[in-house]
Amino acid sequence: MKSGKFISSITELLVVFFFISINLSAQTTLVKGRLADVTDKPSKYGLVGIVPEVYKYASFFSGCDADGNFSIKLTKPGLNYLMFSIPGHNALQIPIMNLTDQELDIDINLSTYGYKDSFDKLGIAGTFNDFNIQAPVPMIKLSDGTYQYEFDTDLKEIKYQLCGIEKFNRTINAPICDSFEPDSSGDYRSIIHVENNKAKIIFNPKDLIRSDKKYSIKIDGNESFKKIVDTYIEYQEISSDANQRIREYADLNKSATNFHYDSGDYLNNILGKVETETDQLLKDYLKLIYFSLAAYKPENYNYEKASLFFESITPDNPVWEFSPNSFSAYYTLLPQFKWNSFVDQFFAKTKSTPIKISILQNKLANAKFTNNTDELRKLHAIITNEMADVKDAVNLLKQFPIDSKIKIGADIPDFETVSIDDPSQKFSKQSMLGKIYLIDFWATWCAPCVGEMATLHNTYEKFKGKGLEIISLSLDAKSDDVEKFRSDKWKMPWKNSFINTKEGRKISESFEVIGIPKPILVSADGKILEMNEELRGDKLEKTLAKYFK
Repeated sequence: MKSGKFISSITELLVVFFFISINLSAQTTLVKGRLADVTDKPSKYGLVGIVPEVYKYASFFSGCDADGNFSIKLTKPGLNYLMFSIPGHNALQIPIMNLTDQELDIDINLSTYGYKDSFDKLGIAGTFNDFNIQAPVPMIKLSDGTYQYEFDTDLKEIKYQLCGIEKFNRTINAPICDSFEPDSSGDYRSIIHVENNKAKIIFNPKDLIRSDKKYSIKIDGNESFKKIVDTYIEYQEISSDANQRIREYADLNKSATNFHYDSGDYLNNILGKVETETDQLLKDYLKLIYFSLAAYKPENYNYEKASLFFESITPDNPVWEFSPNSFSAYYTLLPQFKWNSFVDQFFAKTKSTPIKISILQNKLANAKFTNNTDELRKLHAIITNEMADVKDAVNLLKQFPIDSKIKIGADIPDFETVSIDDPSQKFSKQSMLGKIYLIDFWATWCAPCVGEMATLHNTYEKFKGKGLEIISLSLDAKSDDVEKFRSDKWKMPWKNSFINTKEGRKISESFEVIGIPKPILVSADGKILEMNEELRGDKLEKTLAKYFK
């Protein structure tokens, strides 16, 4: 339940491609070891979870004994991830390839969260506000430096997380409470018991465990496995740093178009290891890492070698499981027309259901976005005829229907959303009846959206006196991103709302938003007048002129 999950979104409509399954006989990997905190103390809340696929939640947890010792079995063939977690600490994931019966010994010490220097907007989210981390309840700072939130409730216990104290704005557990509950993502929820219908939550910053010490991993008796883990963790740190830097660059320059990542000696070290490594699985993993970084446009990058690396790894190679976004990274190495052909060939050769679903999802999204009905029918037929027994594939038929409800002449769906500028004001289909207005789905991180700002502002100034209204619906990570954007060059002096919440996402789903910007012109009686390209660039003013005389 974090706000700072770092998954790259470099290319519009590009989706993350998942894993290649491998057909192996049953085998078991037994993992034993000890889990402790940054001070080497065990925790009764320490957990080891099995994550079947990267970027997924843990599906099974095993606790630790009083000394922190654990034992857990992996039975899924191929790549698994183990997640280690303790309250107040960063969870750690490591990959384990289950290819044969084996036993591994691992000792883990976790690192603490990194905290902000000061807590200016400290708040909490929990059972009292449906865990709405986008609108946390503010805590009151007392004279002794502690923070407090007190309220009446009929609940017997309250579960909550702190917002605004971790340096990457993730929500985390409070250090002191009655007990903890894991949230399956590696973090915990704090739990307090309620007496006499009075809930009182107190947070003292002095209770936080602060340490600059990094996590440590000790692996006994398996040098090949240790190299894989070290390589995986180093790559996670590099990709996390690259994501952070590209966000900072985009915030400063309003676009990431000219961004180039400086990885220091990392890329050259990868090339050197590829040349000398004798373990074929690790060698191929290093190749995947190298061409995966193409998405960040690194300095001193050898694109020719990256292409050769990619082409040397066959679709059925189990190494794909280590880096699920590597396939899509190849998009940056090929011209568009070659990419389309390559994807078709890869789809025909792979026996992996997950990767086929990912390719189908990308193709369906592109066909839907471009209103290519013939392509939609073709893709629907593939799923119906070849993958009718695969639930995730069948769900794509519902997500990308051939016949859209969002089309010219159709009634728009019911919606209601809250104004960013005035939380007491709501915008809805009902409240906008009698007005011709433009709904604009957008985000500050979307370069084409930002590119439309000059046109939107100029057109709004010309037509607002004739009755034009605009409702901009932001899909940003947090509403603060919109406020910061509007405090600079583009004021967006019309109706604005933030919809990247549980309820807000239902609006984007009902409007079939699969790519942004997505502008929709709505009539006074709630019907769709115009959509997409007719409302962008130079066409916007010409289109509006037909309706505002």
